[in-house]
Amino acid sequence: MSWRQSACPRSLTADATARRALGISDKAELGSAQAGYREVLFEWNDNLNRTLALVHTYFGSQVREQLEEDIYEGFATLGRGLDEIVRMVSAAGDKPIEVPTFGYLVNRLSRRVYQLNVHMLSLLEDGRIGRLAPRGSPARAEPPTGEPQLQIGDQGPAVRRLQRALHRAGETVAVDGTFGQETWAAVRSAQRARRLDVTGIAWPDTWAALPSGGPMPLLRNGSRGEVVAALQRVLTEEAPARWKVAPEAVTGIFDASTSAEVQAFQEWHGLEADGLVGDRTWSAMVNNAGTSLEVAVGLDHVVVDDGQ
Repeated sequence: MSWRQSACPRSLTADATARRALGISDKAELGSAQAGYREVLFEWNDNLNRTLALVHTYFGSQVREQLEEDIYEGFATLGRGLDEIVRMVSAAGDKPIEVPTFGYLVNRLSRRVYQLNVHMLSLLEDGRIGRLAPRGSPARAEPPTGEPQLQIGDQGPAVRRLQRALHRAGETVAVDGTFGQETWAAVRSAQRARRLDVTGIAWPDTWAALPSGGPMPLLRNGSRGEVVAALQRVLTEEAPARWKVAPEAVTGIFDASTSAEVQAFQEWHGLEADGLVGDRTWSAMVNNAGTSLEVAVGLDHVVVDDGQ
């Protein structure tokens, strides 16, 4: 899908509507589309806030939680994706650019809305409403095997796994858990290099063609190996202007001085200073360039001998 910018704003016509449906538009049409989306979003937000109270009263807390977690988050993902597209188009100036397709996200949200509606209808048919409505947290289905399909606007641990996998494949991408423009471009680059369909969406074939996106190891007192040595080097190099505590030496052994440095690093970030290098500590930034600790240490370290 591509966008181009026009110097002459114009009103939306039938031709423009057809062009937009094909994924071709200009800056004026983009602004109109964005304004229309935000108008709908605000209306939905007001309606959903009122609906939450009604759903809780008539259909119970389980349905309310599904509405919040599935539908609310679906619209939030759409919003984040659209914001990324607007930033891309605004930064492009007059240059024609490729932007993410959005059909998958819309279809995914439509399925969730449909499934919730079917569930609510079944409760109505069974008379399980009001005081008889299901309470407590809803039963969660077993998560599907394999990695999820991800697209611009998604965020969370699965996106971090994708970003680690892309980084280990040689792509330039931050490991921040947010599927934005940089991750979209990295997915496209990886797909192109592996002769896959270049969609910018992380489909199963994309995951299968990438290295492991597994997390970095948990480091603690007694851990040892090159990953510990790399951690000590990075924290020592960055310490003087920031957390100001460095280990006594780069030994590859996680000792008391390394634990003290990790605690200083965690305190500098406002994290729990437990001296353990887990997921939250790995994801913390080590410099003003926005480099995370795990990227600075090197994402090739997936396993470690913890000495326990």
